[in-house]
Amino acid sequence: MWDVTNRTPFSEQGYFARDRHGAEHWVIAVRGSFSVLKSGLVELSDAPGPVRLVPTYRKEDAAELTAETDISPFRPQTDFTVQGFACAPDMAAVRQLPVRVSVNNVHKHAVAFGQRRLNVSRNGAAISSPEEFGGVALTWKNSLGGADPFDQREGAEPLSHNPIGTGWTASWGKLASGSEIALPLIENPANLISYDRPLPKPHGFGPLQPAWEPRRSHAGTYDEKWRATKAPLLPDDFSDRFYQSAPQDQIFDMKGGETIEAEGLHPDGIFSFRLPQIVLRATTWMGQSASETRFRLIAVTLNTKDKRIDMVWNSTVPCNGRDTAIRNCSVILKQMAGVT
Repeated sequence: MWDVTNRTPFSEQGYFARDRHGAEHWVIAVRGSFSVLKSGLVELSDAPGPVRLVPTYRKEDAAELTAETDISPFRPQTDFTVQGFACAPDMAAVRQLPVRVSVNNVHKHAVAFGQRRLNVSRNGAAISSPEEFGGVALTWKNSLGGADPFDQREGAEPLSHNPIGTGWTASWGKLASGSEIALPLIENPANLISYDRPLPKPHGFGPLQPAWEPRRSHAGTYDEKWRATKAPLLPDDFSDRFYQSAPQDQIFDMKGGETIEAEGLHPDGIFSFRLPQIVLRATTWMGQSASETRFRLIAVTLNTKDKRIDMVWNSTVPCNGRDTAIRNCSVILKQMAGVT
């Protein structure tokens, strides 16, 4: 019972998940990993790693999410996230560096800076020149956000869009003379930080924690009315967009075959490739009947340091009240294009 026969070069895992209405679904997750060659071609990785049943974090304190669970069948679109370091060709020391990641004709730009500080004096505010750097990690700690260093109230809340970042204060634009604050290392070039205008939103490439905005705003309202009429089901104003962990401008309808290009993210310089096109099919036996389902691409992670791509697909079969009737499931690879 609940066995999965895997006839693919990828890792797989069967699991159960409930939708927003409480109905149970049999979910099959498949994870594949690929390496980008210098030629721009893509080859299959020997070690895709197991399907993730729980999220993963950068450190033990779980402050920064590195990847959501691979079991996310109700995610409306594909999460595209990027890991790695901003660096100049040959790791040359620079003070600032343009960064770009493109998916087909959609381009996301950033600027990586060396360490800088804002200094406020009686003569005004000035941002120091960036220090030289060899690499800047694409982490949310290097983006705008964090706790307000000038708010000493007990229980003061950090920035809801990025509680672990750097350089944010609610007092921006009205700091006292003598104030200093370290600035983020990653910014949006279309809206750079300036003391004479409001702070922009945090800018980054990694996944967002469920408690961060804007994910939190999609979680719904858990009040007395919910407790009395819906609990333990999700509230009526819950949105499936809560399951999207990528930044808003990195959520796409991806199927494979997209052209991806990265600039300022590898010592070799700009590199590009086409995402593999993978077609998978699952056959699930429930009682005496079998149902065939296709897979949907729910997550793509680009690790620019290692030139590695991780792809995750989900397929679902409604089985509310019949989970024990599922006898067997098989997964086969129907097509794999764009892989050497």
